[in-house]
Amino acid sequence: MTRSKTYLAAATMAIVAMTSLALGTAVARPSDLDAAKAATGRFHSLSVAGHAGYGLPPAGVPLHECISNGSLGAMGFHYINGNLLDTTLDPTKPEALVYTPDAKGKLHLGALEFVVFQDAWNTAHPGTMPMLFGQEFMPVDPAPGHNGLTVFDIPPFYMLHVWLWNSNPSGLFKPWNPSVSCAGAAAALGSRTASGVANATLASADVAKFACRVPSAVG
Repeated sequence: MTRSKTYLAAATMAIVAMTSLALGTAVARPSDLDAAKAATGRFHSLSVAGHAGYGLPPAGVPLHECISNGSLGAMGFHYINGNLLDTTLDPTKPEALVYTPDAKGKLHLGALEFVVFQDAWNTAHPGTMPMLFGQEFMPVDPAPGHNGLTVFDIPPFYMLHVWLWNSNPSGLFKPWNPSVSCAGAAAALGSRTASGVANATLASADVAKFACRVPSAVG
């Protein structure tokens, strides 16, 4: 092999090696889903979630109850972090953690929920839809008879559920999970564990955002 051909071959191998290294690095980087899972695994503990700012809204406030939808399944209890209710979307910082009750009322982390209010998002990012994990958020619009609020009796919002911790037969990003039931909800609300999340009580300003009733089942 001539010297020029030797240099060309060496250069080609170097480029291939560098390209492979670059691709390998890109592939090896954690995906947003992996990052979300790594960041939220600690919230299997309600106590840890509480210390991180997540809490079940007080009785009489929207989203206090287990949310279900008949044959479509259920979501569960929403533990909300009022400090994250802004227009920033971070896969490692869900605005809500969704806990599913078992038959005995014990709560299990099932899904992450990312939420942004429509007015705030549309003002900050006009003409766009919020997205995470390559998924567009679902709009939850005003419902008839709710005075401009949604069926959950809170202002219109965009949401994305991610069932990272409980398999959803309907799909990873679907809101309703047919494998989840609210049958154990009463036991969960009456348990020391569920009621003891007062250490993550929402600030008064945040409670005002949710200051109306949420039905226990959405038809």
